Amino acid sequence: MKSTFQTIRALIRKDMQIESHTREIFTVMLVFALSILFILNFALEQNVKVRTGSAAGLIWIILILAGQLGLNQIMGIEKQGNMIEALLASPVPRSAIYLSKTISAFVFMFLMALIIHPLYCIFYNVPMISPDFILVSALGCWGYAALGVLISAMTIQTRTRDILLPVLFYPLIIPLVVTTVKLTGSILSGENFSSLLSSLYQILAFDIIFTASGILGFELIVED
Repeated sequence: MKSTFQTIRALIRKDMQIESHTREIFTVMLVFALSILFILNFALEQNVKVRTGSAAGLIWIILILAGQLGLNQIMGIEKQGNMIEALLASPVPRSAIYLSKTISAFVFMFLMALIIHPLYCIFYNVPMISPDFILVSALGCWGYAALGVLISAMTIQTRTRDILLPVLFYPLIIPLVVTTVKLTGSILSGENFSSLLSSLYQILAFDIIFTASGILGFELIVED
């Protein structure tokens, strides 16, 4: 168990070092998300009430679209220099590879969420997000990363992975997106957080199911 945690930490460190040199994941995601944010500034009505009502959906649309760029790259970097073959040939547990990639994707996604959410509130003059939203963002981003890395691993060996990834990914992510947007909207409207626990449990269940699926099924996916 200790060696597995050390392996996960080493693989995450590798991803972060590559990103610090190349700026191919987080920087691209953030620039794309900010571009959508500015475009929406001109496309949306100026009515504060309208913007407040649609804030939850628009914020997560921005994150989902930008996050896909990260998913394309998070496994794609392993294709460069045949690193994926080297990893698979090593005695590294396949679950450690999956968890390290999921954690890396989660970190990029969550950091972007912490930047985009306040900027949306400032640019569009809507109420600032409550601290409860940090928990919702963390759970939503983890579910996105857990499923996204799993689908990305399935498509990494295909020539059309950039097209195939969203085709397979978006239908499966719908339950998480619907629940997360609903929960975010309720938080923005000032509802009591204790009344939202059922939606929170749904997100948590989604996270657990696909994290477990990734841990158990990642080896079969990459071997095929």
